[in-house]
Amino acid sequence: MYHIHVYFPLQQQDKAQALNEIIRQERQDVLRVFPLVCKLVGPHKMPMFELHVESISDEFIAWLDTIRGGFSVLIHPVSDNELRDHTERAIWLGRELGVFEEKLEA
Repeated sequence: MYHIHVYFPLQQQDKAQALNEIIRQERQDVLRVFPLVCKLVGPHKMPMFELHVESISDEFIAWLDTIRGGFSVLIHPVSDNELRDHTERAIWLGRELGVFEEKLEA
């Protein structure tokens, strides 16, 4: 299982919502597309929306990189070590924002 976080500035909320809808419509391999979260939550340093996928492929990453519209994207596996998942095992598309590591369990 992988989680994907698409980060956006609040002034681009409409653009982020449009991207959220494109993903919902075009990708059956995305298990869940969450609504936009327009505030800081958990370890995340910007508003974001989240996707869940069973696995990632080069094709999926290339597709997401093409449509992300300049937004930063964090892709990470899900294991019992949240800190490592969000840092050492993370893949970033666009500018790497990092996370608030103190909010994650090792």
